[in-house]
Amino acid sequence: MVYAAVLMVVLVIIAVSFVSRSRSSKPKSSGAGTASNVISMDRHRKAKQSAVEQPCSSCKKKNGKLIFYAQDDGSVVGLCKDCKAKAKKRDMMPL
Repeated sequence: MVYAAVLMVVLVIIAVSFVSRSRSSKPKSSGAGTASNVISMDRHRKAKQSAVEQPCSSCKKKNGKLIFYAQDDGSVVGLCKDCKAKAKKRDMMPL
């Protein structure tokens, strides 16, 4: 009788440890299927690194970083450093 009780206790301990290990080893979802307000920045950082250079709105050259300005009608244009003088001349507001 004592052996049966010891065997049952050992089996329960093994079962509990197996269940707890299987729960902790499951990969957690990245938040796509959960109702969480936390947004992963990994996808944003990867997209930012692999982004293609945008062409200038005025000269259409891909000169690296653009400076964005608001036109009088409310539209937004991205101008390179070479076209910055055009924005100053037209009195555009930088964003």
